[in-house]
Amino acid sequence: MGNNKSYYIETFGCEMNKSDSIDIALSFEERGYKKAKSEIDADVIILNTCAVRENAEERVLGRLGYYRSFKERYNRETVIVLAGCMAQERGQDLARYFPEIDVVSGTCHIMDIPGFAEERSGSKGPVIALDKNDYRFSGYRGKRAEGYKAWVNIITGCSNYCSYCVVPYLRGAEKSKSSSEIITEIYELADRGVVEINLLGQNVNSYGKDNNDISFIELLEKINDIEGIKWIRFITSHPKDFNEEIVKRISTLKKVCKHFHLPVQSGSDRILKLMNRKYTVEHYMDIIGAIRTYIPGASIGTDIIVGFPSESEEDYDQTLDLVMSVLFDDAFTYIYSERQFEKARDIPEKIPPEISKKRIETLIMLQRRISYEKNTEEIGTEKTALTIGESKKDPSEMLCKTETGKMVVVNTKAPAGRFLDIRVTGISGNTLRGKEIT
Repeated sequence: MGNNKSYYIETFGCEMNKSDSIDIALSFEERGYKKAKSEIDADVIILNTCAVRENAEERVLGRLGYYRSFKERYNRETVIVLAGCMAQERGQDLARYFPEIDVVSGTCHIMDIPGFAEERSGSKGPVIALDKNDYRFSGYRGKRAEGYKAWVNIITGCSNYCSYCVVPYLRGAEKSKSSSEIITEIYELADRGVVEINLLGQNVNSYGKDNNDISFIELLEKINDIEGIKWIRFITSHPKDFNEEIVKRISTLKKVCKHFHLPVQSGSDRILKLMNRKYTVEHYMDIIGAIRTYIPGASIGTDIIVGFPSESEEDYDQTLDLVMSVLFDDAFTYIYSERQFEKARDIPEKIPPEISKKRIETLIMLQRRISYEKNTEEIGTEKTALTIGESKKDPSEMLCKTETGKMVVVNTKAPAGRFLDIRVTGISGNTLRGKEIT
């Protein structure tokens, strides 16, 4: 394959997968490939997959079904790559069931995919790379800038082994990137005009524990001093590694945005223990109290699972009580999904689907009401917002994001990556509306 070839990536799942897709794209472009406008125009198609929940896998299977007759339909010698977590979990079986798959690349071989694609073009069977012993952090550093913002992967893998989660089995144990590499990368991004840094990891606040490097809060303090960077965000945090002292130190860092995504998963100590979450509701509420005390006005988001094996009505009610007590700004809510490897599948008391469905519907309705009330409180306030891009509904307006992560549509001609002073004037659906203060 030569410099006239093109690639096309479909990304499923979490922010980590989106970050991996950036590296996949850069690895192809380094070899002279161009980004195709659609799969029909591509010489290599990459499905970067997720295996955390069943619906994510179903979407990938649907796409593989679509690609079953793709080469014959368009008379193309397209190389089809199955990458990421689903490839790591089920890649060999899927390659047998879907013979159109040419390459199966697991979570530790993201940047090797172009080589695999070229290798496959001259061989008869699929190229399969699923070992987890050689993970490499991106070497592209400053090239990972996406205009005004950039994702910086500071830690990969997970060592927590929550009983509902397959991530440790698919991405391996926690491995922190050296702080010197991270700082160098962010300096290079700042030189390219990046103003917003998003630190990324399955559990960012356990950063440094595996290699005796600096701690997560110490890393934040160093990044806070880098000239040119205006906003610092991070995702995702684990409550067991968060405490009042960390919150207090974050409160002194002006560039760290006032938004915390802190997955609670359940409001029941019994369920949290079964989930192997290693914290109690009391500890979680202590963190919330610290955030409210030291960083007033901060927004707080969470993840919640309902229908976990053996979850009683009392357990579920305790979750609703926690939601009403904390008043989250937003929440990602899920029905427990049994996955390969995870330990919760061994708990015999399964929750009937109709009960899980009813529970999540009630939870979603409650959180929607809370989110709407929280957004209503924003009307009339003045904020700084960062322009993201044109509004999908009206290209004459710009979608912006506040420091607390709220989305605001503003009638402005300012380009993406510009900070604006705005006044919130109303609500449209889940999005705020605002007016630029001039």
